[in-house]
Amino acid sequence: MNETTHSGRRFMFIYLNTGNGHRAQAQVLKEAVLDYAPDVHIDLQNGFSEHEHFSHKILELFYGLACNYIHGAWPIIYGLGEFAPFQKLVRYSVKFQTLGRLKKLLREKQITDVVSFHFALSPSIYDAIKAVDKNIRFTVIATDPFTGPKAWFFNKKLDYLVASEEFRQFAIQKCGVSPQNVTVMPFLLNKKFRTGISETEKRALRRQYGFDETKKLVLLAGGGEGLPGTLKIINQCIIHRADFAVAVVCGRNKALKKSLTLLAKANALLDLHVFEFVDFMDSLIKMSDLVVSKAGASTVMEIVSLQKPFIINTYIHGQELGNMRFVVRGGGFFIRHSADIFRKINQIFSSPQAYQECLSRAQKLSIDTDISKVVKYILEK
Repeated sequence: MNETTHSGRRFMFIYLNTGNGHRAQAQVLKEAVLDYAPDVHIDLQNGFSEHEHFSHKILELFYGLACNYIHGAWPIIYGLGEFAPFQKLVRYSVKFQTLGRLKKLLREKQITDVVSFHFALSPSIYDAIKAVDKNIRFTVIATDPFTGPKAWFFNKKLDYLVASEEFRQFAIQKCGVSPQNVTVMPFLLNKKFRTGISETEKRALRRQYGFDETKKLVLLAGGGEGLPGTLKIINQCIIHRADFAVAVVCGRNKALKKSLTLLAKANALLDLHVFEFVDFMDSLIKMSDLVVSKAGASTVMEIVSLQKPFIINTYIHGQELGNMRFVVRGGGFFIRHSADIFRKINQIFSSPQAYQECLSRAQKLSIDTDISKVVKYILEK
């Protein structure tokens, strides 16, 4: 690719902090574009300024509460989101907070291209572009790979990139998007998760982080709030005297970390390793033999890409349903209850043959990780 061809391009990648996946994918694409075309300017922007406290509370904080703490809240919100009047209400409330700022950013930064990573922002960006310069190129990247809200496809004439044919058909058949306006592209996955490791490298990682090289290792991870049901799963491990090691990533959940630390001290026979936020999640997945996690888009793709046996214990209604089904179709498992999760882990680890059969299914569930296709697509517009 000829770098000088793109030296005048000025991109704005825009996202919201409703979950970690939107910004993470924007960052992955930014790094990939700059690898190909270092002279391109890319501005990574949160759609809300730090002063817009109302917007933060409604569309960022409440999203986290609805998904993680208020049982039954998110299915109601998601259901309402399927109706056009509710979609319009959300669009106008976001536009009220963002439109003026977006127009100012487009002018001041002399933006030539905008890539949206959040459906709630795309209508405001569209209106800002119409007001500032209709020649600004606009692309929407759906961060939900298989299922997601209809709000992604609010404008039938925009340029959409999706990560599966399943979601493409949803856009065409359910949302009325013209087939030529929605293109399947690889999921934007950090390069740390795109390459596996050998057994020798796996043992070296375990030595580096203080894990027993001879034991099977189960990873429990669930994003910023930790994995729901972690304590119950660990209690099952204690009751049944698990002979495998367990690593738990608690994220910002300090109460969970404190409880697990106390359990580890009180049960010396349990080989339990407890972490808060980590910057080596890729290493933890690579050195693990099995992962138990939620069905978040990035999490699913990271684990599938690294070809690990996978148990999902929860998913966000509607939005992550496709992620769960994708894993199960490929030989993974969806199990809600802690006792059943423990039994399944024991079954998988019961013999080398049983584990190899499970591992073989995980290795067959391949995904396209060549994100250079996305880079070339947006640079060649």
